[in-house]
Amino acid sequence: MHRRNARSGGGKKAPLGAFSHSLSVVIIYAVLLAMLLVLGLVSPGFPSVALVNSLVISALPLVFAALAQTLVVLVKGIDLSVGPVISLVMVVAASLMRDSGWSIAGVVVLCVLIGMAAGAINGALVVFARLQSIIVTLATSLVFGGLALYVMPQPGGYIPEALSSFVTGNLGVVPNAVLILAASLLVLWLPARKSRIGQGWYAVGGNETGAFYSGVDVAKAKMSAFLLAGVFASLAGLALAAQTMTGDPAIGAPYTLNSIASTVLGGTSLSGGIGGAIGAIGGAFVLTVVVDILFFFRVSAYYQYVFSGAIVILALAIVTISESLQSRRAIAVSSGGERHRRGGRQ
Repeated sequence: MHRRNARSGGGKKAPLGAFSHSLSVVIIYAVLLAMLLVLGLVSPGFPSVALVNSLVISALPLVFAALAQTLVVLVKGIDLSVGPVISLVMVVAASLMRDSGWSIAGVVVLCVLIGMAAGAINGALVVFARLQSIIVTLATSLVFGGLALYVMPQPGGYIPEALSSFVTGNLGVVPNAVLILAASLLVLWLPARKSRIGQGWYAVGGNETGAFYSGVDVAKAKMSAFLLAGVFASLAGLALAAQTMTGDPAIGAPYTLNSIASTVLGGTSLSGGIGGAIGAIGGAFVLTVVVDILFFFRVSAYYQYVFSGAIVILALAIVTISESLQSRRAIAVSSGGERHRRGGRQ
């Protein structure tokens, strides 16, 4: 399959969108660098190993949630169940690790399977029932949230010190969270992204009809995106459980919107087909650093939500304007080519 067709179904969206996405990634990391400099000014001792480690650890659950959301958005969907899946994984882990006879490894595997099952349910309803992803995941978010409350009606449970130390510790001066994130990208994201299925994500998101006629298995591409999104959501839940060392059936709720915000900030197009892991990671870190800066300035938690919301609105406005300009440029290029062909025929 021709590379352009694999990414965009043969349309104009890929080259224009790729440039826009690359620019967005550069901008988000420039903003992140500027914010880190501000954090360094307001935070005594920054950048010390302990503070950098704390920043990475606090960002890790949102990074995984953003990766989950990015996968679904790439295939032109939206996942409103990310937060409830995080909560469900947390409470299952915290419940089973307290004197249940389960090993830590066994619970981790079970939690990943729960995430995969959640992704499979979402994907099956979208692909085979042909329902809109936003409606499907809104419904399943209620189901997963209800299951989390059934497993643990109120915060509690127990996460062993060994698991917490594994996530929150560091290897020399390198935070374990960095190593965990790098390993997840190398083992999960990159192999899938480089495969034919991964190319299908971009093709389906860019032009589903064109992708189908180019030989892309649309159903497989969408299902794989939702399945892998479920895995990353489960990793977010495990990372959050390791931080808090307990379970909470409601703690995952903010991660749904924050994952969408991180995805948008990272330059992933909500119309599908354009985006990637690097931008999502940058977006998640930006939102995390914003909260840290506001905390050091003693800004009330209520206003932190206002600032975060304002950033998301600004990002959406920039993305909307960018996509509008891309569409106009594509139309202009197409019209120019058509006039050229007509002139040649005359």
